[in-house]
Amino acid sequence: MTDSNPFPQTLSEFLQQAGAQVQFYDMGRRLVEIPGANMLAIERQQQAYPQPFLRSASLGVLFYYEDGDSASSDQQIWFLKFPLDEQGLLQQAARDDFLRRIVERLAEQTLARHDPEATQKTPPDMPEDNPHGFTPREDRMACFHARIAKQLGQPASQFYAHAVDYFTGSNGFEQWNFVGLQGIADVAARLHENNNLTTLIKAIPQLPVTPFAALCSCLENETIDPALSAALSVRITTALQETDAAIAANTVAAAIRGLSHGSDQQALVTALHTVLNDNSGRNVEVLATIAGRAWHCLEQNDIRRAFLCNLALCDVGQEAFDNIMADLMFMPGLRQPLLDELHNLRDASHCTQPQTDVINHFFQSLQT
Repeated sequence: MTDSNPFPQTLSEFLQQAGAQVQFYDMGRRLVEIPGANMLAIERQQQAYPQPFLRSASLGVLFYYEDGDSASSDQQIWFLKFPLDEQGLLQQAARDDFLRRIVERLAEQTLARHDPEATQKTPPDMPEDNPHGFTPREDRMACFHARIAKQLGQPASQFYAHAVDYFTGSNGFEQWNFVGLQGIADVAARLHENNNLTTLIKAIPQLPVTPFAALCSCLENETIDPALSAALSVRITTALQETDAAIAANTVAAAIRGLSHGSDQQALVTALHTVLNDNSGRNVEVLATIAGRAWHCLEQNDIRRAFLCNLALCDVGQEAFDNIMADLMFMPGLRQPLLDELHNLRDASHCTQPQTDVINHFFQSLQT
């Protein structure tokens, strides 16, 4: 029996066989490097995609060639999005379609240069008609470039010094309008340089909501120290006393993002218990942040139950419940615990009638 797949090799193997050094990054829920062996297993459908987001694998691919300098113009970046199946496995047909387009583009480049050795010297250009590319969110893109620059020993961006100066508060924390997001991402990626960690710990209690949220959108990609987690936890406590519900919810959601990947996961768990027992815990932004950034905490029974009860009372209603649940059902290991908990809540009469109605509607949508 012959293999019907015209491209038996993976994207990983394709780039490596072309002589490239390659690194893969998940760009979905947070910025995380995917080890080469794991990426190969994902492409071969031997492993489910670890952090699916909106039923897709969102990838940042960095590669450069062995005979070149990683800091040179030969460095190239692709942003690719491939669909996942019901089991969270990469749909290989989409990956193969991208490979076909790349091979065709590479052949065109080689012919245009009249140089049969060109494939070993120059990275293939992204095909103009590529349907598998995507543009990451601005904050994720900034964090990606900050991470790459640090890993490759390159200097931070031109916005870094200004961001460092802002977080010292020397010119007042209200002067945030001209602080570049790329500079904030550089600070987050270089927490252990230039006393940045101590500077941020001192700044966090005083930051206005907008720069605080921008900072936390960058910190969510870093394994932050317990001291920084403690500062974010205090900010949550303060925010829950805020009389403006919108400001409270925005601040809480941002702080949860900042805490979500920290080395002190107990700080995150404690914060979630506190938030889910507060009115802010029914806010759609807060609930979506928990689902999108702290989903691993939903493996704990008490947090999962409190989260689902609040989600069924969410201030946006049925649409938010259905969308957030649909996304979570793709997370490895979460589908069955979530369904079991919803059955328990409904069948044991732990819910109010509005909550029961929302849960029943969700189950009906699963059946249809």
